[in-house]
Amino acid sequence: MPNDEYHPAPYLPCSETSDIVGSYCPIKELHAAPRFSWLHFTSADNDFPDTFDPLPLDYMSGVFFYPSLVLAMTIIFFVVAFFYAICCRSCSGRGKDEKVDNTIKRGPLVGLLVTLCIFAFSSVIGGYSVFTATDLAVDSFDGLVTEFDGLAVRGEELAGFTEDLTSAFDNYAADCPVVAPFQSDIDTYSESIDEFSDEAASFPSLLDKANERFKDYSQYAPAALGLPLVLVAANVLLTTFGCSTSFRNACCTCRGMIFLSNFFGVFSLLLLGIFCAAEMGFAIFFSDFCIDPNSGMIKLADYSGTGFQLNITEYYTVCEGENPMGALLGSATDALESFKGQLEATQADPSCAASGAYDGLIDSIDSSAASVQEVVAAVSCAELNPYVQDLTYSAFCERFVPGVAAMSFSLLLVMVFLLPVIITSRQFAERVVEQEQGDQMELVGAEQSDGDKKKKKGAAGKMDNYAVAY
Repeated sequence: MPNDEYHPAPYLPCSETSDIVGSYCPIKELHAAPRFSWLHFTSADNDFPDTFDPLPLDYMSGVFFYPSLVLAMTIIFFVVAFFYAICCRSCSGRGKDEKVDNTIKRGPLVGLLVTLCIFAFSSVIGGYSVFTATDLAVDSFDGLVTEFDGLAVRGEELAGFTEDLTSAFDNYAADCPVVAPFQSDIDTYSESIDEFSDEAASFPSLLDKANERFKDYSQYAPAALGLPLVLVAANVLLTTFGCSTSFRNACCTCRGMIFLSNFFGVFSLLLLGIFCAAEMGFAIFFSDFCIDPNSGMIKLADYSGTGFQLNITEYYTVCEGENPMGALLGSATDALESFKGQLEATQADPSCAASGAYDGLIDSIDSSAASVQEVVAAVSCAELNPYVQDLTYSAFCERFVPGVAAMSFSLLLVMVFLLPVIITSRQFAERVVEQEQGDQMELVGAEQSDGDKKKKKGAAGKMDNYAVAY
């Protein structure tokens, strides 16, 4: 049953007016980024794979090219930060000829802390996109499941007409024995309706599987969103307390507080790098999917579903060719039409024409055919394709994937700026220590000077007294 009325527009990445990504299209940028395969040291393909068990190694090595660079940078940052935070004991950054002054400049450190907070909170943009995508996707999945559950119920209702047809046919056959071979049309109708009901009832299981997998991905969103905020907030708080003169005088030393802040920051770098690499790989992989999500949906259905479920997915995604659900109903309709035509021919037989059961049988056939046509309209692509578009286009490709890419970029920026915060704060702490030691030395020197003066004054007094005595 071809579709000649509804033709959805082809999907163009970032074609929707999005309040998240604006005019920038991360899907295109991630898909078009050059890739390199570590396996063969050659450029890697960026076409969404056809097989998923297992995924092609050459393709996946290209997907994880950039995440592997992030991980390598994370290790370098970790080593540098660990040296400054744990191992270094004279890291003030002061030159040999630079004097220890009484003014410790907080400006650079404060500027870095403010920048770090801004980039950390920028992850909220990507997180908001992911959460809105999740809500929209769940609604789309639920809508599709509801529709197919409704179709299964309608199929059971159509199957109920089989009993009516059989009863009316038996009554008519009692008066008109020549119609006995026509029972095969009722059987064909019943088989088609049963198959329709079974397929409508089984398709939600495929949707539920995809929905659960999507929910599994979305469960990481709160952690990925909260991670930079919590880690940065803790690091900024500890660093601020370490810089506060009143706080460190009351509770602890500046070096101790900064040491604790940097120790926490070192492992924050490691976690940020791991999350950033994972989200970046996810975004790159599904950017390839979203360049042509229609083809990607069909490939995933081919991997996860049955042959008939593949046909259903393909039809309701692109709305081209024969409607597989409509084809089953078409077989039922053809069986009813054939059945009715043969029954009408029997009216030439006097014994059949005199039967009072004829009109009741024809009414049952017409009622069944009308009900089938109502279900045919319900399984049209115009009814179900909008759910598919909301799921793949609006939810996944326009919001979820760009949101994950934005969070990954935010984590990368946070990691990059966290390293100079660790270095600068440690230098600040060491300079504070140098200043405090310098102040103590000046105080000791002043006390010694006052003592020497008193001694000299006492000695001079004794000399004067001695001179007077003589």
